[in-house]
Amino acid sequence: MRTTPVVALLLVSACAAAPPVAAADPPGQRRCAGAAQRDFDAGMGARVVTAGPAAMAAYRLSPAPERARARTFKLAVRLPPGADVTLATRTPGTALLFDESRYRADNSYTLADGTPSYRFTGCAGAPALWMGAVITTGPTTVTIEAGGHTVSVTAYTGQPSQPSQPSQPSQPSQPSQPSQS
Repeated sequence: MRTTPVVALLLVSACAAAPPVAAADPPGQRRCAGAAQRDFDAGMGARVVTAGPAAMAAYRLSPAPERARARTFKLAVRLPPGADVTLATRTPGTALLFDESRYRADNSYTLADGTPSYRFTGCAGAPALWMGAVITTGPTTVTIEAGGHTVSVTAYTGQPSQPSQPSQPSQPSQPSQPSQS
């Protein structure tokens, strides 16, 4: 009886039918497969700021863990379909943490647990949203650059915030022209 070809055929069929396993994101990068959801939760609109294609919302500053050198506040990042952008913190004493393998149950971090920048690659046909954090040794407002645009992101205090306007790329200042009155 020749069972080897039948077993091999069954094994190949089973492997082909299995869903693909998402590969881990490379260090400093989040891809479509790692997106947590497609959009911000309802009611977040007033807290969303934009820089280039990236929309971001900050959450509350975490309580200071015992003997911790840094605190965190969650940061959600959303990209439109097909976008690719690198976010970078420009504020000393801060780092970005979007690497889920580095998340800690005790919420006790140092700046070395994060990185100054992350590259985000969105999904081809739908928006993508990732949850991560800003690690901070003190600042609660962080300047983030995304695709040549900058924006300030502030840990949520529970106070209503003003809707932000999309940031504009830096432009060289022009000398003012005298008025023609």
